[in-house]
Amino acid sequence: MKKECLTRVIVFSLLSWFLPYSVSAQTVKIGLISSVTGPMAAVFKSEIEAAKPAAELINKKGGVKVGGKNYMIEIVTGDDQSSPPGAVSAVNKLLQQGVMLFVAPMFIPSNMAISSICEEAKALRVTPNCADLSLFAAPNRLNFNGEASYLNVPHVYMKLKALYPGTKRIAIIRPDDPGAKAITERTIEEIRRQGMEVVFHEAYKIPTEDFYPLLTKALQTKPDAIEGIFAIIPWMRGIINQAREMGFKGPIWLVSACGDTNLLKAAIEPKYAHDIMQAAPDLTSEKMLPIVKEFKRLVETETKTALNYDHIQTLRALLIIVQGIEKAQSLDPERIAKALEEMESIDMPYGKGRFTGKDLIGQNRLMRDPIPFSRFVKEGRIEFEFLPLK
Repeated sequence: MKKECLTRVIVFSLLSWFLPYSVSAQTVKIGLISSVTGPMAAVFKSEIEAAKPAAELINKKGGVKVGGKNYMIEIVTGDDQSSPPGAVSAVNKLLQQGVMLFVAPMFIPSNMAISSICEEAKALRVTPNCADLSLFAAPNRLNFNGEASYLNVPHVYMKLKALYPGTKRIAIIRPDDPGAKAITERTIEEIRRQGMEVVFHEAYKIPTEDFYPLLTKALQTKPDAIEGIFAIIPWMRGIINQAREMGFKGPIWLVSACGDTNLLKAAIEPKYAHDIMQAAPDLTSEKMLPIVKEFKRLVETETKTALNYDHIQTLRALLIIVQGIEKAQSLDPERIAKALEEMESIDMPYGKGRFTGKDLIGQNRLMRDPIPFSRFVKEGRIEFEFLPLK
């Protein structure tokens, strides 16, 4: 009898040792690769600190169910040290631990650096937000874009044209970042399609705080509106405050979000916070769905800070992975990828979405879901709505 019991213990121990995809004691591990240290750490701090509340939100609802079993979610963070070599080191370490499902880096050079490694290992990645479509095209089969701002451009510009029908002349001021190429080209194409023209287009070096020389040249072209595509809040603070100080009273647009709407509001002089629009949510709005309101409570309890746009990025990626697992009824990354590609509806923080993109990149890897749209009116009062997909 003792010998039989010992044999069972050894067999079960061996089974748990060789069990694939990091499932142990009914837990699924998901790697999150981001910048814990280095110059990009401050930018991605919220994404990292959202990991625990995001997993808690899923686990409170029973985790993920596969084959009649409920598995809890555990997010394991890998530090890319704000660099491609750091990302390679982080992903290799997690792959060696058996992690095969990842929230991939939003820092494009790091995302690129791990792509071939993950494809060779057959590891699934969901990038929370990315404007560069090339990362999701062949030969990458297992990388999904959780928020493809590229797809939002025509919908946002239709709204902008409706709000400002007399606008004709657009000045584009953007960072000198290779990742901005595709969405900038798409924006210029849409500007022209809407019957407007680009009268100024120049990129600024990163980082820049003094925008006066650039704005002087831009305003000499007498634009009706400024498009600040692909910026982050510190840069937009300078562009908005300095442009307004120089007498520009027209609308300032952000077809791709520069960050949290309320953090942007706090960064701008109140007297200048008017006629500013970005494709990003007002997370304090009563229009937010119940899942966002619940996540808000968890994040604010955990971090002692207000929920912001970057916290939501982690939740977006996690919701996609979890629903892919449940649809596939498997922890095999390739089966999950197939399920995600074919799913007609995926529950996202802003409503139901689905993966599209076959017409653009040859495979359905680009999330299309309701577009959040925030507009600053007088002294920073925010008008918020979701733009319907057509």
